[in-house]
Amino acid sequence: MSAATPSLPSAVSPLWLSWAASPSRAMALALVASLFVLGSALGLNGVGSLGWHAAVRATAVFAYPLWLLAFCAGPLARVAPNETSRTLRRRRRALGLAYFVAQYVHLAAIVGLARIEPALLEDPVAVYGGGFGFVMIGAMAATSNDAAVKRLGGRNWSRLHGIGQLTIALIYLSSYGGRVVEDASYWPAAALLLGVFALRGAAAVKSRRRRA
Repeated sequence: MSAATPSLPSAVSPLWLSWAASPSRAMALALVASLFVLGSALGLNGVGSLGWHAAVRATAVFAYPLWLLAFCAGPLARVAPNETSRTLRRRRRALGLAYFVAQYVHLAAIVGLARIEPALLEDPVAVYGGGFGFVMIGAMAATSNDAAVKRLGGRNWSRLHGIGQLTIALIYLSSYGGRVVEDASYWPAAALLLGVFALRGAAAVKSRRRRA
């Protein structure tokens, strides 16, 4: 979802990336896994408010690493080029589409919780900010194919996906940055996010040095 590079087969494919060998496979597995996470949260906690809160958090936790992998794939291949990082970059489209599926299951959990707790919809920042994030995720997923790249043109396609990536990153930064003070369990996710930002910064510096 974050690049036009097609998911080509790799000579040496890391086992942990085999599930993302193709976009369709990645999406199917992400759907099954995220629905399992959703169902498990509700099964363990009930279908009341507690269960839907658990479902919202569990599906968010499941989707987050998929976004991290897609977001860092390109920069990692530039900073530390090796077979694993190159395979990750080739499969970032599949990773991005898997994230799209998982994140929309997370959206379903949010809708389920909002039906029980309508007050959640009274926060305009969460509704409009989060809603815009989901719109951008959907737009990137819909254009994560070679036909869309040709139709939009490389520059417009890159602009759309760049804005989408930045939007999602800022939402995560706002979400985790505002919670780490109150809940230490968010520190690992926040640390990973900061690490990915540092990685992208290092990749940008390396690219500028090459052009100089």
